[in-house]
Amino acid sequence: MAAPSLSDQCFDRYVMIDWSANSSPKQGKDSIWVAVADRSGEVVFVHNPRTREEMSSVLREILTDRFERVLVGCDFSFGYPAGLADVIADNPDASWRDVWSWVGAHILDEPNNRNNRFDVAAELNDRCDRSVDVRPFWGYPGASSASGVSRYRPESYAPFDEFRVGEHRVRADGHRPFSSWQLAYPGSVGSQMLMGIAWLERVRVSTEFGERIVIWPFETGIGETSLQGEPGDVVFAEVWPSMFEIDRECHDVLDAAQVMTVVQLMGRADRDGSIHKWSNPTLSARQRSLVLREEGWTLGVL
Repeated sequence: MAAPSLSDQCFDRYVMIDWSANSSPKQGKDSIWVAVADRSGEVVFVHNPRTREEMSSVLREILTDRFERVLVGCDFSFGYPAGLADVIADNPDASWRDVWSWVGAHILDEPNNRNNRFDVAAELNDRCDRSVDVRPFWGYPGASSASGVSRYRPESYAPFDEFRVGEHRVRADGHRPFSSWQLAYPGSVGSQMLMGIAWLERVRVSTEFGERIVIWPFETGIGETSLQGEPGDVVFAEVWPSMFEIDRECHDVLDAAQVMTVVQLMGRADRDGSIHKWSNPTLSARQRSLVLREEGWTLGVL
């Protein structure tokens, strides 16, 4: 079978964002990096925004062509283990939209990166404590845990799981993802997730971008055709760079090397058609329901 031509590609541009929950402006290691590749897979732009607000400005520059289809990968999870939405919305039919809306409304993210993520996590812990008798968010880096977020992992997450369905899948393959409940300490992802969901929710509902934004797989479904859409669509998907072999020679900062490598891999997968496999993991009916309603999925995890 012949490889797809450029005209058969799902996307015109590929973007990868390495996220950060820093509380002050920062560049270099462990800060925000973004890379862009064109249809041919050539990296055409690499930038290191000092703040999340600056990242929004960079996104405006990237999305100037309103007819381009763009795939944007973000290295934070788009959903929590099943059950948190029900607690947040006090509704057994709640979904990812309830989580995103609540987090977007409660996270304060100032232009200088100062934010209230630990206060928000404490409030979520209070809600969970009242509803299901567990305080799942943990990892407080300060000397005191008076914030309502323990410095230590809870003895149990029940009735929640420690990991999502997709994370159990990659753990079975030998990877070691961190839990989205963990907010601090080396390798943790929970703070980036809170700040990332809040940022992306504001992008999603904005008058500037909102009509173009599509969240995979929540709004697209999951399967071989789920990344196909309309001209102008900007499809956001969670992508885990650690899944891939990173070209460390392309940049001396690992975060930059990751985003540069991943956008090239996105373009290659689109050109050879394997991106359709990336978006079509094997799931049971129950797993599919959890993924699409609340947990989300990492593009490329099969």
